[in-house]
Amino acid sequence: MWIKKPKRSDFRVKLSVSIVLLAMLMFSAFRLALFLFHHAAFASLGAGEVVRAFLNGMRFDLAVIALFLGPVILLFNLPVNSVRYVKTCVLVMVFELIAMASFLLADLIYFPYVKRHIAEEILQLSTHWGVILSCMFTKMLFPLLLLFVLLVIAGIFVHKIFKYRYIFDPYYAKGELIKLVVCVLFIVLGVRGHLGFGKPLGIADVYRYSSSAAAAALTLNGVFTAYQVSRKGVVDIPSDYPADKAIAYAQQLLISPQETVPDEHYPLMRQPISPRPSQDINFFIVLLKGWHPYYVDSLSGNHFGVTPVFDQIVKDGVNFTNAYAVGMPSASGFAAVLAGVPLLPGLPMLGGGLELTNFFRFPAALAEVGWDSFFVQTSRRDLYHLGTLASYLGAQNIYGKEDRKELLDYIDGATLGYDYDSLLFAAGLARRSQPRNFMGLVYTGSTQAPFGRTLEQFEKYKGDTWDDGFKNALYFADWSIGELLKKAKEEGWFDRTVFVFVADHNSGGPDSDSLYTKFRIPLVLYAPNLLKPRSVHYVVSQLDLLPTMYNLAGLNMPYTALGRDMLDDRNVQQRVALVSEGVNIGLIMQDGAIRHSRKEILSEEKLSDSFDSKKAEEILLSLDKAAYTLLKNNTWYKNEQ
Repeated sequence: MWIKKPKRSDFRVKLSVSIVLLAMLMFSAFRLALFLFHHAAFASLGAGEVVRAFLNGMRFDLAVIALFLGPVILLFNLPVNSVRYVKTCVLVMVFELIAMASFLLADLIYFPYVKRHIAEEILQLSTHWGVILSCMFTKMLFPLLLLFVLLVIAGIFVHKIFKYRYIFDPYYAKGELIKLVVCVLFIVLGVRGHLGFGKPLGIADVYRYSSSAAAAALTLNGVFTAYQVSRKGVVDIPSDYPADKAIAYAQQLLISPQETVPDEHYPLMRQPISPRPSQDINFFIVLLKGWHPYYVDSLSGNHFGVTPVFDQIVKDGVNFTNAYAVGMPSASGFAAVLAGVPLLPGLPMLGGGLELTNFFRFPAALAEVGWDSFFVQTSRRDLYHLGTLASYLGAQNIYGKEDRKELLDYIDGATLGYDYDSLLFAAGLARRSQPRNFMGLVYTGSTQAPFGRTLEQFEKYKGDTWDDGFKNALYFADWSIGELLKKAKEEGWFDRTVFVFVADHNSGGPDSDSLYTKFRIPLVLYAPNLLKPRSVHYVVSQLDLLPTMYNLAGLNMPYTALGRDMLDDRNVQQRVALVSEGVNIGLIMQDGAIRHSRKEILSEEKLSDSFDSKKAEEILLSLDKAAYTLLKNNTWYKNEQ
């Protein structure tokens, strides 16, 4: 008589399902922590939108879980009779869980600085391990220790407690095959995110389920966004706006009546119609690390008392009260100021391939007419590849932290160096450039967290919060600028120098989802003997700096920049600021702003009844498509060499 064998209970299936559920729970827990700890970023979402974000977020969570854990689960479920093999598979899965938890933790800490998940920054991790390690052993120390303890406990569980013995029985062969097929389906469907024949789930797909940037941020997770960008090198979100129409509109917005387009194949490259005499001036650009107008009393009306030098600069300079950064990464500000180039979604990072496109190299152009140029950063030269990129753009001398000594007896060491040392070092370079004209750029770093203590006199705020640390660092940075100006006056090159003070992006300040708050920066042209002091209230951008300096210097060769001369006050109603926010783009105007996914308007900020969001959308998509197309096709600038 045939007797049916009893159904065999296989712990591999139970453990596989348990690990997947644990991973899903972990991702949801971090999403909840993101929502609770940074609630202001999601204050605009209704209860229904929050629930949808959590539910739809599981799709993106499952995509990375299937990608990283799926193959190991497949191997784990092979009918192999080896205790060591099984323990190894389980240990790898536990390690992957801890690694993903660590990354989610880093993303949770990073999020409030830029109000989005880690994306293109993942491509530059190798260039600033010092900053990463400092953050790990300050803000992340306790969570890292907790994760390490969990890893040790998991290892003990795998090697000491877990028992396993498997004997293959042909009777169960069909069941084994079914399990393996299920594992393969889990991997394929999980990564793809749908049952159709389209592309696998990508970052842009979030807008199938989210109607705003805040909802998209709550839906996504940092592991997914970082993987997508590191895999492609870019966030690929195509725009359907017609390229020819976009370029024609961009020409209308950017090219002045005094300029002409010398080559129709390079439609945004222009030059003056009539030759102009060169000007006997210098440029000293100070790229202020993370400065926010909120902390500058003369720009905010606050009374923090940490920017007395800059407050006087605002009073005696050309102060642009409505100035905006192009993006949040530091490389965005660098590319905008020195090359007039926006770093848009879908394009590689500067240092990650974008530099293969021909740019108008401003320092190199100045060298052609006899100017000297130098680039100094408070950090080491290789941070963000900025030293290499400055050299590519034509800066003749490149210096970093390793090229100078500390000038003061600082309380703490600083990962990115100190502004005073860098600014005084750059002042020496400016002095040695005389009598030649020069263009110098100093990228400061004292206001980059984690903040090093400088001198007792600058410990004005005694708390241990980020806000107190930033204000103390800002106090020292402000004093350092004052010492730079003193040195310039003493050495005789102050009177004919235009000092350009501009932030790379802003940090801290009021927590708000408004584009006006997120991207507003200090921007002042300070040259009391050359430029009449005044406040300018129309919208300007970092992209407008290159055309401004080009005109001030009296250059005549062709140039390309996605901006206009800031000192040209004609048609100010057409002045706009294009901004890039992770996978989104945005446009800031005098009377309103929009945030866009390249498919639809995500949010609208209306400052007056005259604001036309459809008109703003047309301008935004035109500038974005024109820049994207010309940079992608290498028709941005014609290199004659």
